[in-house]
Amino acid sequence: MHPLRDKTILVTAASSRTGAAICRWLLGQGAEVVLVYRQTLAGAQAIRQEFPQSQSWALQADVTDEASVTALAAQVRALRPRLWGLINVVGDWHQAPILETPYADFRSVIQSNLDSVFLLSKACHPLLPGGGRIINFGWALGDRVIAAEAFAYQIAKLGVLSLSRSLAKQWGPEQISVNCISPGHLENSIVKESETAKEVIPQGRFGTYEDLFPLLELLLSEGSTYLTGSNFILSGGYNL
Repeated sequence: MHPLRDKTILVTAASSRTGAAICRWLLGQGAEVVLVYRQTLAGAQAIRQEFPQSQSWALQADVTDEASVTALAAQVRALRPRLWGLINVVGDWHQAPILETPYADFRSVIQSNLDSVFLLSKACHPLLPGGGRIINFGWALGDRVIAAEAFAYQIAKLGVLSLSRSLAKQWGPEQISVNCISPGHLENSIVKESETAKEVIPQGRFGTYEDLFPLLELLLSEGSTYLTGSNFILSGGYNL
């Protein structure tokens, strides 16, 4: 029997890339999955159709908008009385010099990467009674080398790391564990650069989703309650 069977887990950015891969893996593990999408219902529905025997729901929300997130949490509560896990994947990427970055683009990156984690964690807190797992996505370079033209993304991911540690400390007495996974260059990632990027990765390859799943399995496990406030860098040594 899969250890995640019948556990309800909410995943954002569920219709494509990393979010979609995580949803497929969770459904394959027998979890009940809430696939949250902003625009692409077809992508979320396609994943559900791949696992007709599994319980899943596709719910629309703008996770940067407080009212939308509040409504999403109410929908989830109507489906299931509690969540076992919340996985915050959403995060836009922007790369340009500061003088060429409109304020609207800067704000969009902060909102999608950081505000979404704040809003969803707060809204889903009542759905995690007696323990639960929150997994947020950071960036392998988040607290390392300054990424000059990806400054907004780096600022947002530094914020995610700080917020995750604050949540872990504040909600620790409730047995809610909060951790970060910080990838470097994953295949199909919005952060992936040209093939020459492999030259600066000690293991000489981009990360795969298969590299990600063992970490998810660990952090979502029943026995991982005491593991909280940590940042797991998944980069093949890229951040060294």
